[in-house]
Amino acid sequence: MKASIYDVANLAGVSISTVSRVLNKSGYVSSKTEKKVYDAVDKLNYIPNVVAQNLAKNETKLIGLYFPPLLESKEILSSTYILEFIKGVNDVLIQWGYHLLLINEMHDREQILSNTCRPQYYSFIKQNRIDGLILGSAPIACSSLLELLNLKLPMVYIGEKLFHNNGLNVYAQFKQYNKDVLDYFYRRGHRHIVVISLEERLDSVIREFKEEKHNEDLKIKHYLDPDNLESYIELLREIFTSEDKPSALVVHDLSKAQQTINYLNNIQLSVPEDISIITIEHKHQDAEKCFPSLTSVYVPAYQMGVEAANILFEYIQGSQDYSKEIIVDSKIIERKSVKSMTELSNS
Repeated sequence: MKASIYDVANLAGVSISTVSRVLNKSGYVSSKTEKKVYDAVDKLNYIPNVVAQNLAKNETKLIGLYFPPLLESKEILSSTYILEFIKGVNDVLIQWGYHLLLINEMHDREQILSNTCRPQYYSFIKQNRIDGLILGSAPIACSSLLELLNLKLPMVYIGEKLFHNNGLNVYAQFKQYNKDVLDYFYRRGHRHIVVISLEERLDSVIREFKEEKHNEDLKIKHYLDPDNLESYIELLREIFTSEDKPSALVVHDLSKAQQTINYLNNIQLSVPEDISIITIEHKHQDAEKCFPSLTSVYVPAYQMGVEAANILFEYIQGSQDYSKEIIVDSKIIERKSVKSMTELSNS
């Protein structure tokens, strides 16, 4: 007798609605419950009509999109980078008749790096539950990722190429545009610069920049961006109530830029007269909304999403080999938030 969804639910020890959510990928289900359902499906050889049709065509019409575990889910919804990137990916998917599946992560970076747990995207692509995968920011270089790259599975990642002649990636030149920002300040006479960001890898960029300049007067300090506003304001207080204040500040998170300006105004420091600021914008002209409008590096997240989806489909269609890097240009947009220290010294 042909197995039914009721049989699957009974064998897995879950409700029919849970089985439906798992098979239709229409809601959150824990990985443990999900495994029970798929094990029951395999044991009973149960194939719903829609799944059968997809299997016959050897496709699911789903593309997975995954972001490393850096942000809380509520922060993801307010991240301009992520929202713009999703728009870019989705616009390409619509043209191909595909749907987007956002894959969340329940484990932290240390668990994934130590191989205690596999990243959530691994089972989706290994079990052919998606037709392709996009990693929306620089991936954690764990054994699971290396395995997928060696298998040449349909996957694109954002960030610098990990291996020569292997893998598909889109790179916005993170190292270069951060050096460009530091050099922008340096050429205008700033010798004490503070950078606030979530990126630990900036430490090596700053170190390289200082080595290139060979200037003992140059001081650049990097602070990791706190995860809440209260801690962020406390960090600003620590930076700007010291005797040796910076003359230049890089705030990677544009959503905190106006709060930074307001805090400085409250302690009688003005932008750019006392403190020069540069930020990162992922949606064109977003930094215009600050007062004063901020000089920024424009890193086009929408374009990055479009490029990632395009090369993924080229590979799926067989028109692209498994080695391509798309370089996306990031540029500095000058506005009103940087003062030239050389002008001050000459006046």
